[in-house]
Amino acid sequence: MSNIKIRKDLRRWLFGGLGFHNSEATMTPMMSDKFLNERVLKCFGETSPTFSRVFAGYFDWTREAMDRFADYYDKTFRKSGTLLYLVPGRMPMITDDFNLVDYCEKVATNLEYLIKERKCTKVRYYCATNELSVGNTYAYLAQHLDLFKEIHTELQKAFIRHGLDIGLMATDASGVQCFSHNQWVKDNMDEQTEVYCTHLYSIREDIDENFYDNLVKLFSEAVEIAQTKEKRFCLGEFGITSRTRYNNKGLAMRNDMCAAENFPEEAGVLSVKLSEMCAAIINTGVFSGAYWSLVDYPDPFIREDGDSDEEKAIYDVARFSGHGLPIRYNKNGLFRWCDDEQDYSSRAMLYTIGYMVKLFRKGSRTFAVECDDKNLRACAVTNPDGSFSCAVINIGNEATRVSLEIQHNLGKPMRKYDFEADNVPFNKFCDLQPFSALVEAKDGRCEIEAPPMSVTFLTTDYVDRKPSEIKNVRTEGDFVKWDSCEDAEHCYYRVYASDKKDFIPSYENQICSTVALYTEISQENAKKYYKVESVDKYGNR
Repeated sequence: MSNIKIRKDLRRWLFGGLGFHNSEATMTPMMSDKFLNERVLKCFGETSPTFSRVFAGYFDWTREAMDRFADYYDKTFRKSGTLLYLVPGRMPMITDDFNLVDYCEKVATNLEYLIKERKCTKVRYYCATNELSVGNTYAYLAQHLDLFKEIHTELQKAFIRHGLDIGLMATDASGVQCFSHNQWVKDNMDEQTEVYCTHLYSIREDIDENFYDNLVKLFSEAVEIAQTKEKRFCLGEFGITSRTRYNNKGLAMRNDMCAAENFPEEAGVLSVKLSEMCAAIINTGVFSGAYWSLVDYPDPFIREDGDSDEEKAIYDVARFSGHGLPIRYNKNGLFRWCDDEQDYSSRAMLYTIGYMVKLFRKGSRTFAVECDDKNLRACAVTNPDGSFSCAVINIGNEATRVSLEIQHNLGKPMRKYDFEADNVPFNKFCDLQPFSALVEAKDGRCEIEAPPMSVTFLTTDYVDRKPSEIKNVRTEGDFVKWDSCEDAEHCYYRVYASDKKDFIPSYENQICSTVALYTEISQENAKKYYKVESVDKYGNR
């Protein structure tokens, strides 16, 4: 029997939440309604991130592109109360005639429109440029940190002039070697910086039995540096990549893929490793973390302007979505975006990162966690409503019986959600796995079975309820339609089809998950009878 103690420390960290880099927020003109409703908005709503990073805040952002961003905000970030951290894909080239004050004034003017007129009030943090890049030069400002400071000094002045309560993040650099920038920020940019920020992509080939411990050491040092100035440290992007990449045989496109895409046979194991990264974030006092990314980028496309509104909108996507140079295949999403093959399937990490994001939220307080088994890791929080969430990670090759001692009044049984590397709970509609059991703790103690290479989620963050019935389900031409669900807890719809009138809705006869009030009937899904269910934010149906 292995033991995990989850206890309230004298000082409990206030956690800012896990989330994603949401590139899709600026890419909606390239999406079909089906993809937008059945994947992007549906998966965002189900995971409901309370912290996100977005490419936004450009100095030359057009009003049309800002409005499209705000429309996306209304459908997503506003509903989930997501705290936003903005960064433009790259600053423009800094030439002899570059006017820094004018540049910062334009950035502030655009953000003022977004926040004060379009009411995107959760925009809270900003960094001058992605990973210190300028023009065609990656990380240019890493070699010109004094200029980096000057840019943020002028941004801060512009935000004050426009009455914007936006904190600056620094430095947004990427890699273990760039964690040293936190010390530089402490010594040189204290007045301009509200939150310290670094990215980390762990290398698959370097992951070993010390992976978690090394992350804890790295993150703890960054947190300690920020603490000395009474600041917080954010992991602006994180993920797992590979030193061994797909050979594109000299083609113009660069490949930027998660390790699981290059090594699909390891997808389950790598998803468990990503959970270790999340646990290290939570357990070391890191303020927040954004996984790169919720969805893939669309495949590379030719950047060109045009006469139609659609052409102009797609041109804006290229300018304001991080589609800078070099053009690349970017396959890091929790689900795919491949229009030519109609492949919008999930990746394995959806079923670990999805629950990490959903259950470990902004405003939660962390517990101190002790494990007496070298193969176990755990993290736990109480959310603002008092609910409890915990993840138990077993990186061993054997199943382990685990005794948990929890220093919290749970108040009700915990729902249990399972992920096993050798049995990934894939769902063709990208629905998260349902809970498998209720776990009752007596006097703060319970036992669970942790399968080999697995993540077990336990939570009281739910309400046991029956969502509202969906009314007026009907066919109109090639579509199934229904009336809007007015349930305040509603998240999305599941649609089922059968040739039998009294069929029971099940995964076998499900044809769709969507946030829309309709779905198109394909030849494959043409049946006599249809049923529609509401799924609420707790997963009840």
